Amino acid sequence: MSEIALIWDRPLLFEKLFVEYGIACERVSPLLIGTAYSPKFKVAILPVGFGNPSYSTVAKSVRGLGTPLQHFLQKGGVLIVFSPYVDDYDFAWLGLPYRFKHLVRDTVMKINVRTPHPAAHILDVCEAQTDGYLIGAEENEVILQSEDGAVLIVKPVDEGCAILTTVHEFPARRFIAWALDVSQR
Repeated sequence: MSEIALIWDRPLLFEKLFVEYGIACERVSPLLIGTAYSPKFKVAILPVGFGNPSYSTVAKSVRGLGTPLQHFLQKGGVLIVFSPYVDDYDFAWLGLPYRFKHLVRDTVMKINVRTPHPAAHILDVCEAQTDGYLIGAEENEVILQSEDGAVLIVKPVDEGCAILTTVHEFPARRFIAWALDVSQR
């Protein structure tokens, strides 16, 4: 069993990060998720750009993952979703009431902890690149925010947990360790 599934269609820098962390990960085509051929994993990650057809063919098939990923969450999995990298994106396909608003910036943003939570450790610093912000979250779901709005949301889903973020940085080792620890798969 791989600990982490990177839902993507070609090699990613994320893979090198997890090798450095000593964590087993596997790149998985979205066409396999929810099928008998899908590998077993504790954490699923949709990397930055998953919603933009200019970056990946994943954008064409990711919306079809709603039901399998909802089952994954219900059974205790952790889903980490980075920025779709499009102007306006709705997460209703995943059963979540959030929208992503894209902002292109060349500057680093100050990131504030709004609600103390272990997911706040996605960054080891208080400043980061972001791709925009998330709207539609309840106050207690917003963990990190910038001056624009929410940049990290945590939503418990049955036995699992969905984490949505617009942070455009690699996740810190202790964040990934926490995600693997809370997974009940």
